[in-house]
Amino acid sequence: MKKLHKVLPVILALILCLLFGAILTVYTVPMKDVSLNLSLGMEEGFLVSETYDDKGWTVYTQNGDTRTELEPDGLGGYLGIELGQTFYFSRVLEEDLDSPTLQIAPVNRNFSVWLDDVLIYTDCPELDNRIGFLSLPMGEWDRSDLITISLPLNYRGKTLTIAQSFPDYTEGGSVKAYPTSVVLYCGYSYESGLIAESFRTAVLMTASFALGVMLLLSFLLLRDVSMLFLSLSAFLWMTSQLIDTSFCYSYFGSQFVSLAPVIKQLASGVQLIFLGIQAGKYRKILWTVTAAYFLSIAAFITVSLLFPTFSPSNPAFLFAGPVQEWLAFAGFLTVLLLGTVFWRKENWFYHFFCPLVWIAIPCCWVYLILSNPDEVANQIVLFLQDASISYLYRSTLPAVTVTTLFLAAAQSLKKGNEYRIERRLLDERRELTLSSYENLRRQHEEIMMLRHDMNRHFQTLRSISTDGQVNSYLEELIGQNQKIRPVVQSGHQMLDIILNGKLSSAVDAGITVEIIKAEAPESLPLSDADLCSLVINVLDNAITASSAAGIVNPYIRIDIHVKGNFLAFLCENSADSKMIQMAETKETVPKHGLGLKIIQGVAERYGGMVSTEYGEHSYQLRAVLPLN
Repeated sequence: MKKLHKVLPVILALILCLLFGAILTVYTVPMKDVSLNLSLGMEEGFLVSETYDDKGWTVYTQNGDTRTELEPDGLGGYLGIELGQTFYFSRVLEEDLDSPTLQIAPVNRNFSVWLDDVLIYTDCPELDNRIGFLSLPMGEWDRSDLITISLPLNYRGKTLTIAQSFPDYTEGGSVKAYPTSVVLYCGYSYESGLIAESFRTAVLMTASFALGVMLLLSFLLLRDVSMLFLSLSAFLWMTSQLIDTSFCYSYFGSQFVSLAPVIKQLASGVQLIFLGIQAGKYRKILWTVTAAYFLSIAAFITVSLLFPTFSPSNPAFLFAGPVQEWLAFAGFLTVLLLGTVFWRKENWFYHFFCPLVWIAIPCCWVYLILSNPDEVANQIVLFLQDASISYLYRSTLPAVTVTTLFLAAAQSLKKGNEYRIERRLLDERRELTLSSYENLRRQHEEIMMLRHDMNRHFQTLRSISTDGQVNSYLEELIGQNQKIRPVVQSGHQMLDIILNGKLSSAVDAGITVEIIKAEAPESLPLSDADLCSLVINVLDNAITASSAAGIVNPYIRIDIHVKGNFLAFLCENSADSKMIQMAETKETVPKHGLGLKIIQGVAERYGGMVSTEYGEHSYQLRAVLPLN
């Protein structure tokens, strides 16, 4: 039942994420693009079919009410027209489309368009725009923009009639009329495509930017340089995706768009650096490939600057692209192979990265094959013929990139959580240290008061006693009491209190204590709290290590002295070297190495330094602090 209470919130959170994630992706899918090519005879330069299809059109000339149909030649042309004569072609619109829109290619012709004899468009409004009374002139120049006409929603069943001008000179020696291309399409399909692309881009850019910021904050908080490189990779990947949009040129111009190859190359290179930092042994192989890859990028940039207008036939251009792709592919392949064989067993990141990426890559290829099998087959043939790695590299990279970013975000959250736990434990340890110091200081004051009171009692007894033998004994006790001094007398009161209290505990635990030297100035640049944290943690670690099971001759050796303008604090203790080495090399784990972290933190705050070394059966910590 308790496990159910823990699992239910997670399941609910996943359901909510999937539900609202699905809602979020609605606008990333464009509406179905319904486009009907109603052109006569020719489509994109090829015959529609061997049997000519008039697609319901009637092509004719009309003078007043007299209509003369033209004869098709089977190749898209119509015979029976005179030079300079306007001709018409019409059909009944039975197609059912939302937001119906008509598209006409004008070139150097002029047009008028009717729907059931109602004029809905004309290039020459000054003419008599009635069917059979119109004489359209030719245009003076070619028009590149298509004529777009929105049809009314009740267009079905109505007759569409288009009037087209005809030149007053022969073209190729024959007099044939060629009706222009006509397309009927859903008016908002194009806008829907732009909306879907914009929304899809916005979602990806927002996610990439948020991920980059999170990784950057992780770098600032944890000082993990690998997060800095991956954050840069996320930002570069975000920029490359923005450049790939159809509307990028309209906003940023050609100069920015020309940077696309370099930005994509840098994104992959920085990602390789991150993967190399995370790697274990044999990482030099990856560093070699990565260095070669960055050299190829530098060569590409140099060639681009020297030949800003070079053509794709330039040998430098032909050499740069394939080499970079092969090197990048070799780098990621090296990561996958070495990561699977070696690194997966060495750290958390590759433990999850390798299985996930081996699952993600086949999923990407299955999606590509199902969505466009012909394209995949053509690219495989191209790869076998020309050894072009481009398609294989570009199709595999997203799986590696997404897996890398996902796991890096998870690792960042994991390390952030460990950091918060560690900070909380450090604060608790610091409070315990200060509490320990207060107890030592209070005990010291109580002992000093007891000694003072005891001395007064002895003196009182001596003054009222008449027995000479008793008085002699009291004199001896008073002398011994006055001669009692602390074991450590360094010259710094607080340091003495801490050392004497902690070393007394060590002696009680059966640890041999040796004071080689104890010299310190009366005042130190450290605050009382920091001095307490430093010394108590050093001694607590030494007592814990010396008290561990298996230590034959436990000891603690202290050496405190001033050398030059520095205070040197050395503590050596008996220890199990394997345990010490494991504690120092182990990844951050709560309650491991907290004392050493506190010691290092105090030393860094005051410009000092801490060094440690261990022998076969000993551990030594040396702290050096400046005195000004």
